[in-house]
Formats: sequence, structure tokens, C-alpha cells
Amino acid sequence: MEKKAPKINLGELCEAMENNSYEHEYFLDVETGEILFISGYLSDEETRELKDRIKEDSERYERIPRAEPNEGYEDMVDFIATVNNERLAELLEVAINGKGAFRRFKDVMRNYPEESERWFKFKDERIEERALEWLGGIGIRPAQD
Repeated sequence: MEKKAPKINLGELCEAMENNSYEHEYFLDVETGEILFISGYLSDEETRELKDRIKEDSERYERIPRAEPNEGYEDMVDFIATVNNERLAELLEVAINGKGAFRRFKDVMRNYPEESERWFKFKDERIEERALEWLGGIGIRPAQD
């Protein structure tokens, strides 16, 4: 059953999904749309209060999933397929092979500011699609502006 949620900051949700740090956890309050941040860097009291809040009303909170590394890799592969500059496409193909692919991809893109801007837009659209898909999967239709 899909329920309408209050306004959810989609940008914030996307950032939470992209943060792969194991010291951080994010939860969505399905009633208010608030995103709760739990970090190993918060004071013990703050962390305990947030965890207690979530435990006491577990139906109200959904753990926000972390983006999977393979999704980011697939995004790079799909983006390369849209690159018209043959030289750049070749450089990117080489960059994404093997360990350190993300760093090498970023290093190559640094020399192509227009394509880099297009990449960030492409990547942002992909993570937004995943965020909306996740929300739909937990039965939430975010409020529209």
C-alpha cells in the first residue's frame, strides 16, 4: 500500500544514499520526511538518543540504503556510451579498468570541464532515480513541490 509522505528533501536523501562511510547511518522518518543521521562522531548521548528514538518507534523509520559500488561503476560505463568525443571515450574506457577505476575516471574528467559537468548531471539523475525507486519500494510517494 502506497502512502503519501510529507515533503522529503530528495537531494538530502541522495547524499545519504551516496555516503558509503561505515561510521554513518541514515534513517528516513516516514511520517515527517526528516532524514536522521547517526555517526560514530556524534557524542554517545546524541547517538543513544537517536538510536532509542528509532528503536522505540521502528515502524516509523526506514534505514536508508547505501549506494552499491557496482551501481557507480555501471553509471560510468553507461556515461561513456554517451560520450561523442572518441579520444575521451577511449581514455575513460582505459581508466575504468581495474582497481582505482573511480579515481582514474575522475582524473580524466578533470581535463574535460564540459563533459565533467555533463557527468555530474548524469550521475545525479541516476542516484535520484534510485532514491525514488527505493521510496516506491517501501511504499512512499514523496510529496511534490
